[in-house]
Amino acid sequence: MPRLLPKNVYSISGDSDIDRIMVNEDKLQLIPQSEWIDLRDIYKVDWPKHEMAYNTIQNYINWVKIDSRIKHLKIYSLSDSWRDNGTYIIVDRYQMFFYSIEESNESLGRALRLIDWDYSYKICYIRKCHRSALDLVLKSASIELQWETFTYLYHLPKEESLKFEINLPDGLRLKRLQAEHAITANNIWPHRCEGSEYFLKRLAVWNISIGLFNESDKLVAWCFCWQTGAMGPLEVAPEHLRKGYGTIMVKAIARELANNGLNCYGTVLCTNKASQGMFEKLGFKRVDGHYYVRNQPRKLVEWAC
Repeated sequence: MPRLLPKNVYSISGDSDIDRIMVNEDKLQLIPQSEWIDLRDIYKVDWPKHEMAYNTIQNYINWVKIDSRIKHLKIYSLSDSWRDNGTYIIVDRYQMFFYSIEESNESLGRALRLIDWDYSYKICYIRKCHRSALDLVLKSASIELQWETFTYLYHLPKEESLKFEINLPDGLRLKRLQAEHAITANNIWPHRCEGSEYFLKRLAVWNISIGLFNESDKLVAWCFCWQTGAMGPLEVAPEHLRKGYGTIMVKAIARELANNGLNCYGTVLCTNKASQGMFEKLGFKRVDGHYYVRNQPRKLVEWAC
């Protein structure tokens, strides 16, 4: 006989009998903005294990203070269970972030099954411990991926970031990025996609961001901060590579984060040995790894690639 689960319990174990059982009571429920602070504070447990989840929720708390009616931004929980399991799914235009402090991934898997997978999402910062929950959902729904990447996560405490000394070459200066600089950044960003220019504009003006400019006020290197609080994307204009500008940007953004009370995190593609070496030379320690994936849409949609 097939094994049955108790009411309101759903397994993501991959068992073929259990996998067919959907719980009618499950639903994606919006977490109201008035409760985002309570959600954020769940991730103070075992600090700094869940620091990036904390930073992500804080990012959106900050953003809705700037624009209280941001379009296409939702934070969901599974049937209002987030206080018990720390499970959320954020859908921000074409991007998705999810997290859970529940070791079984039970609630995360059930929540992911309720997403409308007809749409294409760039799913960001997937911890290795959460990847299996996503894979089971994608497999069961026959969802194909456009691409996937794996990155290493590097960390530097704010106390160490404040020790950085920045010596700028003659004719160069640092200043905050503006929305118009996102156009330049997006044009050469290897991960640009439909909607990414506006995404970078928000990072430029709503988050910590720094650009390196020459004496003609031309942008030669830049660094934003992701919604997770980690630095990035960081780029150097192609004609200015191998001049040490990447190191300058890391030091500058790390100090700015520290001045705002934040530890510094950076993500580096697992294949990018040069950037890994730069972070390690500056004292960063590799602490985790994350996947990024983009699923194929199943109909004609905006932000499809």
